[in-house]
Formats: sequence, C-alpha cells, structure tokens
Amino acid sequence: MVDAAIIKKTQESLGKVIKKPPLTEKLLSKPPFRYLHDIISEVTKNTGYLDGLFAESEKSSANVKEKEHKLAYLQKAIDAVGLSIGSQLAVRANKVIAGQEAEKTNEFLQHLGRAAAKGPDNEVVKRVKKGEKPGKKSDTVKSGGDGKSKRSKEQDRKPKSSKERESSKSSGKREQSSSKERSGGRGGDSKEKRERAEKRGRREKSSKREERAEGEEKRETRQRKDKDDQREIEKKEKEEQREKERKEKEEKQEKEEIREKEEKREKEERGGDSKEKRERAEKRGRREKSSKREERAEGEEKRETRQRKDKDDQREI
Repeated sequence: MVDAAIIKKTQESLGKVIKKPPLTEKLLSKPPFRYLHDIISEVTKNTGYLDGLFAESEKSSANVKEKEHKLAYLQKAIDAVGLSIGSQLAVRANKVIAGQEAEKTNEFLQHLGRAAAKGPDNEVVKRVKKGEKPGKKSDTVKSGGDGKSKRSKEQDRKPKSSKERESSKSSGKREQSSSKERSGGRGGDSKEKRERAEKRGRREKSSKREERAEGEEKRETRQRKDKDDQREIEKKEKEEQREKERKEKEEKQEKEEIREKEEKREKEERGGDSKEKRERAEKRGRREKSSKREERAEGEEKRETRQRKDKDDQREI
C-alpha cells in the first residue's frame, strides 16, 4: 500500500499541469498502464513537455497493447524525465507494467509533473531519441552544469604524461578484471539464475493476468453499453408504437364523430321531408272532403229543386 503522503505529493505535482484523468488515491495506489498513458498524454498536450518523443501510433493507448510496446513507451518517458532532472530514476518499466513498485511509480509521476511545469524541452527529446540514458557522464556535464566536471573534461583533452597514461591503463585493467570476476561469479550461480527466471516468469504471468482482466473489463463494459443501447432503442420503438396507436385512435374517433353527425343530419333532413309530405296529404284530404261535401250539397239542392219542380208540374196537371 502506498503511503498517503506520497500520493498527496503526486497529486500536488501533477495537479499543477493537468486536470484529467482524475488523480484519485485508488488509481495512484496501483496505477495501470492505460492510466499512466492518459497522464503522460495529457501532460504533453497541456505543457508541450515530451512533445515529439512518441510515434504517432503510440499516442493512442489502443495501439499500445503488447508488452514490448508498453515497455518501450514507459522507458522513453522514464529516460526523458531522468535526463530532465539529471539523475537516473529508480522506477523500472517492467515492474510498473506488472503492477509493482507503486511508490517508485508515484515518484516518477512527481518528477514528471515538476519537469513539465518548466515547459517544453526539445533537447531532452532529441537525446532520448539518440538512445542516451540518464546517469552517464555526458548527462552530468549537460544537465548538472558542474564546473568540476567541465574542468575534468578539459583536462582530458590535454595530452597526458607517460605516468598518467600508465596509471590510467593499470586502473582500466583492474576495473576489467574485477568486472570479469563479478560476471563470472554471477554466471556460475545457476541457482540465482533460476530464481531470476522464476521471478521473471511470475511477473510475466501476473502481467498476462492483468491484461486479460483488463480485456475482460473492457469487454464487459462494451457489453453493458450494447445492452443499454438496445434497451434505449426498444424504449424508443415502444414510445413510437404507442404514439402511432394513439394517433390512429384519435383519427378513428374523429371519423366516427363525423359519420354520426352526417347520419344525424340526414335523419333530420329525412324527418323534415316526411312531415312536409304529411301536411300536404292532410291538406289534399281536407280539400277532397270539402269537394265531396260541396258535391253532395249541390246534388241535394238539385234533387230538391227537381222534386219541387216535379211537384209544381203535378199540381198544374
């Protein structure tokens, strides 16, 4: 577990140059590669520091998935920061990928924030691209600006005396012999080699497990997103279907109302015609009755007249 004070220093250092990704205690306690890639990319974007160091394909974390690509990416960033501060960093890229050395990773991020706060450094980018590593003699002269180192360099340019040459030769031989002894001792220790190989194998397995876990997490996230999208589509389709049914129902009701109104109007019109016909029939009936009464009255009158005439004729006879 990383000390809270170290995480706070990291948050303070990076917080001056970036606002995202979030510098949470959980992520900084065991920073995954994707998280570190996002931090370095954001630092470069905001400050210009390390601009031009990475290839175009390396700028997207989706293209940096293989272990060797991750190692190369982190190593370039670590070397650049080391050259900027003038000393080699303790953090190792293979440990970072394996999820180890979280404290040293935080120290690297702190130095990254402080170096980036000074702005772009094209010289460091050029030196890293040439393969230069922090901690070498040329780095000390370049970054430290130590007068003593410069003087020693100037002295090296001067012609040496025979004693100096002999002394340097003997010291070189001693260094070579001690180096051979050390390398021979290490080469003979097969047990130590096996332990290193086992540790390396465990680290690789751990790295593969983490990569698989990261891949599964991405796959699950993608599946959840797909499900959410599908549910959203189904929800919209249902809403559209309900809206369609509502409109159809309204149109049907409107047509029904129009039909009822037309039927009512037709009925009223038919009712008015029959009433008028009845009135005309009644008038005609009354006229016919009146005519018949008149005819009867006229017939009776004629009959009476004829009868009176017959009676008068009879009396005259």
